[in-house]
Amino acid sequence: MTKSIALYPCWFMLNTMNKYIHGSSGLISRHFIEHSSSLGQLLYWHNQHGINIQVREHQQLRWLLINNTLQSVILTRSPQVLLFPHLAYLATVWQQRPAPKKILELGLGGGAIRNFLLKQYPQAQLTSVEKNPHIIDCYQDFFTLNEQGQIYCEDAQTVLKSAVNIDWIILDLFSELDAPRFLFDLCFYQTIYEALAQRGILFINFLSQHASQLTQLQLVLKRVFGEAVSIKKITGFVNHIVVVEKTL
Repeated sequence: MTKSIALYPCWFMLNTMNKYIHGSSGLISRHFIEHSSSLGQLLYWHNQHGINIQVREHQQLRWLLINNTLQSVILTRSPQVLLFPHLAYLATVWQQRPAPKKILELGLGGGAIRNFLLKQYPQAQLTSVEKNPHIIDCYQDFFTLNEQGQIYCEDAQTVLKSAVNIDWIILDLFSELDAPRFLFDLCFYQTIYEALAQRGILFINFLSQHASQLTQLQLVLKRVFGEAVSIKKITGFVNHIVVVEKTL
């Protein structure tokens, strides 16, 4: 009887985690993504200027929501593990490339990308940029690996103007589904182009429900980079991983 009672919590934990993480892929489930604003225990809440920030936790899962939209999720025991399908795909793209020396991440969120890069490329100089100080506080209090690397509380466009010889620029600036207007701005990508090293690469996590938005982005990138743009649609999601290299 005692043995059965002792085993029950372990079985319950595994059963619950399997509901939220697919056992075969190790990726977060659609059920979790769709219900993340109501699951788990609330650890942090902040509401200011129309922006609502929450950190929630259930067992080993901890996640960040902005205006009830899931931004980032980690395993507390292994915060460097990527759980979103689009990030898992992005990691396979990175692993096919030479290791970078300088990385600029635009948009911090809960720091899942940052944590992965710090572990995977410890010799790289990694800089993350996030303009919302409360999101930086959340990362440092709830999601950080306590590794080295710089985080700037600044507007992405401002930081880009002084950035030079960057091997990888990772653009992940969506807080909700609608894309910020500057993500279609020719001048914005010209600044990125100038910041990249020769053979430097721009990676974009682009959320789009309308083909016209993706077409507009492709046209702008083609004008700036003069190269074909690689786009991978993540099955079942609105995420597109966009990759373009500076070769001129």
